[in-house]
Amino acid sequence: MQDTGKNIMIAGVGGQGILLFSNLLSKFYTKLGYELKISDVIGLGQRGGGVESHFRYSINPVLSPFIKAGDVDFLISFEQTETLRYLHCLKDDGVIFSSTFELSTSSVNTRIEQDMPESKTELIKNSKNKTFIVDPEKYKSSEFDISKMMNIVMLAFYAEYRGYSHDEMIQIVRESVPAKFVEGNIKAYMAGIQIAQSKIESKSLI
Repeated sequence: MQDTGKNIMIAGVGGQGILLFSNLLSKFYTKLGYELKISDVIGLGQRGGGVESHFRYSINPVLSPFIKAGDVDFLISFEQTETLRYLHCLKDDGVIFSSTFELSTSSVNTRIEQDMPESKTELIKNSKNKTFIVDPEKYKSSEFDISKMMNIVMLAFYAEYRGYSHDEMIQIVRESVPAKFVEGNIKAYMAGIQIAQSKIESKSLI
């Protein structure tokens, strides 16, 4: 059956490349002929504040750029506090793709307020939704640190899960990032494919 469209919430903090992720995905869906509406909401992004992108694509005109709570098909998050923030927005059959990366807020760092006592990763894993969690530390090596390119890793993971053409997505990455960053981004994309395949096949959450 043809994919008539989906609602995607992309979340994280400033500096994690949320807007690049959204831009790459928009180019992919535009090539497929979909109608798009995207709304980027940026907090104190320059200082590590929350960033969210409401991403909607459809075979029909999309009237609103914002996604209502309960209407999100896919939550793609690069920071686990932000993942928790948007869990309530998912449909019952919605899917979560989350990094274990965590950036403590300034109020927690200065002890104005206490952090959550529970493990955020465990809270995400215990969601009723289908969940895939990537720990960038687990895949770090002396040659390559994927934590700095989780947006591209997650792009590959999402493409693998949806059965999209990696060749087309990689070409979009090549055309969209500065030449000096192409090699690193492609390496991150290939790492994302491998991580996705291992998790999807083994049904491993983390």
